[in-house]
Formats: sequence, C-alpha cells, structure tokens
Amino acid sequence: MPIFKYKAYDDSGKEIRDIAEFPSALSLKKYLTSRGLVPIEIQEISGLEKKDEKDSFLEKFLFKNISLKRNISNEEIALICYEIGLLISKGVHITDIFDIIAKQTENKILKDSLLSAKTYIQEGNSIGESLEKVNIFPVFLVEMVKAGEESGALDKIFLSASEFIEKQNDFKVKIINSLIYPTIVIIVGFISMIIIMNIVVPTVVKIYSQFGKELPTLTKLVVIFSNFISDFIKLIPFLILVFVLGKNKFLSKERIDKLKLKIPFFKVVHLYSQYQVWANTLSLLLKGGLTLDRSLDIANKTITNSILRKRFEKLSNELKKGKTLSVLMSRDKNFPENIIQLIAIGEETSQLDEMFQLISQIYRKQLERLISLFLSYLEPITLIILSVLIGLFVFATLLPIFSISVR
Repeated sequence: MPIFKYKAYDDSGKEIRDIAEFPSALSLKKYLTSRGLVPIEIQEISGLEKKDEKDSFLEKFLFKNISLKRNISNEEIALICYEIGLLISKGVHITDIFDIIAKQTENKILKDSLLSAKTYIQEGNSIGESLEKVNIFPVFLVEMVKAGEESGALDKIFLSASEFIEKQNDFKVKIINSLIYPTIVIIVGFISMIIIMNIVVPTVVKIYSQFGKELPTLTKLVVIFSNFISDFIKLIPFLILVFVLGKNKFLSKERIDKLKLKIPFFKVVHLYSQYQVWANTLSLLLKGGLTLDRSLDIANKTITNSILRKRFEKLSNELKKGKTLSVLMSRDKNFPENIIQLIAIGEETSQLDEMFQLISQIYRKQLERLISLFLSYLEPITLIILSVLIGLFVFATLLPIFSISVR
C-alpha cells in the first residue's frame, strides 16, 4: 500500500504534517476531511512520479476514457475535482484554489493547465469557460460548472464529479484486474507450446532420424503443426504491416462497431457498459441543474459505439421538438424495455435523475454478473484446453523415444 506525506490545517489554523499509509491520495484526503482537517499538500513517498499506463484493448473496447488528455489520468482528474470542491466549501477564492493545487501537483501538464485556468478567470472569464479553454476536464463537468455558477452550488458539483469519475475508474480497474489471471495462464500456456514445438520437437525428430526410423503418425502431425506455427510467426511482422496500412480502409470504426454488436455474449457486455455510462452521466448532469435536452447531448458523447450513438442522437433531436424521452425510445425496438419503463416512471414522478441513477446501478450489476460468469467458465476451460494440448505435444515428442527403447 502506498505511503504518503501530507500537510493539512485544522479548524484553528494549526499546520499539521505527518506520514500515512492509504490505498490512494484521494482516500487519504477523504479521511483527513472526515477528521475536520483541510489537506493542502499530499505526496506519495514511495514514488512521486508515475507514468500513466496505456489503455488496454478491453478498456478501449468497453469504456470511454473520461479524461480528455492521455497524459492526465482519471484518478488525477478525480483528485483535482475533490480538492476544488473541498476548498470552495471552505470559502477559499477560486483563483487561490487553482494556485494552491498547481503548487502541489507533480504532473507538469496538469500544473500548467491549472495555472492557465487561473489566468483565464483573472482575465474575466467564468469558471466554466476557463475549464473549457484548458481542455483537460470532461465535457460533462464543464457544462455542470456553467450551470452551477448561477446556483452557487459549485462545491457540490465538483465533489459529485469527483465521486462519479472515481467510481467509473474503479469499475474499469476492477474488470481489468479480474482478467489478469486468465490472461497470464493463456500467455504462459502458449509460450510453453511454442517452446515445445520449436525447440523440443525438432531436436527429438533430428535424433530419431539418425536411426533411419519412420516417425509415428501422431508425431508427424505435431511436426506439421510445429512447422506451420514457425512459418506463421515469421509472417507476423508482415501481417502487422498489412493490418496497419489497411486498417483505415478495411477496418473503419463503423465496421468495428457493427462487429461489436454482433459477437455473441460480447454484444451484451458491450451494450450494458454503454447503457451504464450513459445513464450514470445523465443522472449526474440532471442533478447538476442541466436541462434534459442539454444533458442528453452531453451524455450521448460518452457512447463510444458510433452505431449506438446515432440512435441516441436521433432521440436528442426529437426531444427538442417537445416529445417525451420514453415515448421516443419506445418507437425504437433496439432500446431495452426496462430502460423505457423506468424513464417513463421518472417523467411521471419528476425524478428522472433518480431513475437514471437506478438504470446505471442495474446495468453495472448486470455487467459485473456477466463478466464474473464469463471468467468462471474461461479459467477452467482455458486450463483444460492448454493441459490437453501440452500433454499431447509432450506425448507425441516422447513417443519416438519409447519406440526406440522398445525396439
């Protein structure tokens, strides 16, 4: 668990410096806040500079990265939002807030962006306009801030946004971590197979051929398969080159998105993830004071599948004509019935934000259940297949030696 050193102030203005062990800087901030302290500076002792990891294939496929810049992680954005919300609630002026946070930030891009936002505000721009200009904060946050500046609830908006981003990020990390073990098993298994086919099998065949004996049929099949794999490995650089050159021509985003909606099981997982993020964003925006049509425009941008996004954009255009969202969605058979019913209830009771939050929770649970089910089958099936294949290759490799011993 990381170790952090921090500086905070209590209610009397006394400065407190200490060291603490917490899972993340954000969790430490929440702990200090619950103790009535105002954290000003937090630094990780075990590693002050961390490089952001590239998005994995699964993460790109299932989720949209909330942060708009690759050099700034979602965790950093969540932490910044939490700090801003906390300091606003304590009555600190917004320009001082950006100055304080910039001084304690190690990420140079983030530091420069915060100082730029401070300058924009000093030049007379609103907070929302300043955040929009620096282009590091999510669109939904910028729009919420613009709406919240009139109501004076900026502290709640930033704290809500921080919680939202943190939950989305934790959800992605949870799913990716659950795939680590089966991925390692598959990689190790295939490496073992390649070693057997490309090193062990040729060596045994060479020794056996010195006796002038014909190889057993099973061993011949393994040798043929081994030669095929060896030739295929040599072609991999060429195939990668062809893929890179022909990707935009033959594998457009629209074609890939169509494929995502056709693959059995994965189609359901992909749709659930899109619905969950869309509903969660809508709930947050409506609670932040934005109108439904504006919230829908912003939430539609979180949908990464271009085919699915077009369906939702049609809803947004029709909604502006005065029609209700539930009626519009009921006309399209592609939308789930449970979503339509819950939205209709929300419209009748004037609790759309709560209904969208409920939809998000439902699909998050469903998504977790599907992935857990998938992994429960994937691990044993992978182990069985790899065990059988490796056992078969080992047996086929040792069979010639047994034949020589018998004769």
